[in-house]
Amino acid sequence: MAPSRYNSIMMAMDQKPWYQKEKLDPAFPFRLWDSSLRVFSPHWHEPLEIIYVLRGTISLSVDGQPIKTTEGDIVIVNSGMIHSFFDAYPETLISIFQFGLELFDQTLIELRDRFTRKLVFDRRFFFSAGDNGDLYQKIKTLLLSIRGEYLNKEEGFRLAIKSKLYELALTFLRELPVKNPVPREMAKHNYNRQILERVFSFVYSNYGNSGISLEQAARAAALSKYYFTRFFREQTGQTFHAYLSQVRIKRAKEYLTESDLPVAEIAYLCGFASLKTFYRLFKVLAGVSPSAYRSGEKNRADVLSPVS
Repeated sequence: MAPSRYNSIMMAMDQKPWYQKEKLDPAFPFRLWDSSLRVFSPHWHEPLEIIYVLRGTISLSVDGQPIKTTEGDIVIVNSGMIHSFFDAYPETLISIFQFGLELFDQTLIELRDRFTRKLVFDRRFFFSAGDNGDLYQKIKTLLLSIRGEYLNKEEGFRLAIKSKLYELALTFLRELPVKNPVPREMAKHNYNRQILERVFSFVYSNYGNSGISLEQAARAAALSKYYFTRFFREQTGQTFHAYLSQVRIKRAKEYLTESDLPVAEIAYLCGFASLKTFYRLFKVLAGVSPSAYRSGEKNRADVLSPVS
């Protein structure tokens, strides 16, 4: 592997990998893509994200709230919310909408509650297709219309998308009740966020150590092993070891695509003491073998890349 490419990988690892620095077009900060990803470890980003389940089922965790979604469900991930994907059925397909709030009025005055000053998109984060009420139908129709505009790209599609996003914001503002923030809940949210940041930092700094343990992670979080086990599942919807495996496989994917290192060496660098375990977990989480992933025999739909 060329030293420059190796250094670029290592520099990326030194940053906060769970903070996704999305690069949206400043002139039109919106993008959309369809994905059949199976898992995506806990992360957060500035752009607001909306997930629409086109088919199948997938589990999410949004700010500590576990959600089991099915076809037609809609999930709103507000700016800065820690969220993750896991337990997707093999044929699951989701459509992901991402947009920067700068797409609206720069002051965001019209997007905030009059009294709480919180963004209107914070009022509700899950809409079940099973409800099938007028509000769900309105939001679904807007999202599918936005999707159609983005994929067809007819003249004026950016203007059409922007107008529909304004209509979506107005729907949240006028048709959803205000959630009054409770200071105690806000303090607890910030406290939980700090603990997760410590755990994420510990994992990304030590994932190459095959001996990393639940006890060590609990110490990094300054919690007892028992409380940490419960806390981590409540906040992410999965066990600590499941998260650790996701991080290791995510790093293995980066090595496979950005280097020419042998698969066995990559497995070792990513903390796998057993090559057999590495192959098994990679196939489960990525859907293909490491060699197939490297050669590009299958479209890497688990990598979040926009529709062209």
